[in-house]
Amino acid sequence: MKDIHHKAVTSGFQHARALFDKAAQRKKLSRRQADQRMELISGGLEYHGISSANLIVEAVAERIDVKKLVLRKAEEFVGDDCVIATNTSSLSVDKLAEDLNRPDRFCGMHFFNPVHRMPLVEIVRGKDSNEGAIATVYAFALRLGKVPVVVGNGPGFLVNRVLGPYLNEAGFLLEDGASIQQIDMAAREFGMPVGPLRLIDEIGFDISSHAGASLHKAFGERLHPSRALVALAKTDRLGKKGGQGFYQYEKGQAKEPDESIYGELRIAVPTQRRTFRDRDIRARLILQMINEAARALEDGIVQSADQLDLALIMGTGFPPFRGGLLRFADTLHPRGVLYRIRKLEEVHGARFTPAPFLIDLADRDLTFYEAFGT
Repeated sequence: MKDIHHKAVTSGFQHARALFDKAAQRKKLSRRQADQRMELISGGLEYHGISSANLIVEAVAERIDVKKLVLRKAEEFVGDDCVIATNTSSLSVDKLAEDLNRPDRFCGMHFFNPVHRMPLVEIVRGKDSNEGAIATVYAFALRLGKVPVVVGNGPGFLVNRVLGPYLNEAGFLLEDGASIQQIDMAAREFGMPVGPLRLIDEIGFDISSHAGASLHKAFGERLHPSRALVALAKTDRLGKKGGQGFYQYEKGQAKEPDESIYGELRIAVPTQRRTFRDRDIRARLILQMINEAARALEDGIVQSADQLDLALIMGTGFPPFRGGLLRFADTLHPRGVLYRIRKLEEVHGARFTPAPFLIDLADRDLTFYEAFGT
């Protein structure tokens, strides 16, 4: 580990030790194994310690100027064969590579939080990334016990791009008068591990708002942020990390929905919560994901339907018994998906405009897996 303050390096050691101790307590590692792995970690304030590395992972703050500075400096100290990866969730890998002398040995390595629990790693291929760099980072992810999926460089990469419209639609449902409890329960009954509003609490209102604004900037009106989520991002609520979000929290554990949040929306919403049909809530949430997944396939962000499904299962907890997002879509057939989305477009407008690729599949009477199998 390399950082700019001894305190930060010490904090890194303490965090690693806490994770190893917990793994030993849970019998996932023996005490000896935990100690041996801890001894493999070293750290300091200088770049010289990375000179013999085969792979380094930059993981500084999500600011492009700071990341570019650190990457340029790190490149001066590593050998010609060293691969450099950036852990970013929102910044363009191609823009980060602009000032590097060897952009061919550079790529993205997007971990999901909490890193020690979430299995997915998105390996982001930049326009100059060579196969050796991608293969090196892929192999490293496997050695970490992760599930790597290679994706293209684009706003939100794959998982966050597909998840964005799903979370945003939960905000629109809130605007329309649906209750926190019913929105989340409908998603959980479909098989999602947590509902979308509970997930926003986990992500944090601030981070969720920033991600939503980035997707809106990239993709325009169809990803215009929900007024409800924009309004709530301007309040003092941060979500779980601040102890107050869509849910009430006690010692980090979610309790009941916090109904006082309805009064903080600051937009014209029904004064009383309305009861929706659960299937209508599920349709709006899941069809948003399918439609965006079709666009991601068309844009070449991911190369096959099964890789997209793997990423959504491992990165969002999409219910495996559904077979994955696009396996589920194929049970409806793209013709059925298109019919449902067009019905929603008539009511809700541009955010449900069907993806051109979805229209093409329906016209050709093909499923996602027939068109984009392995």
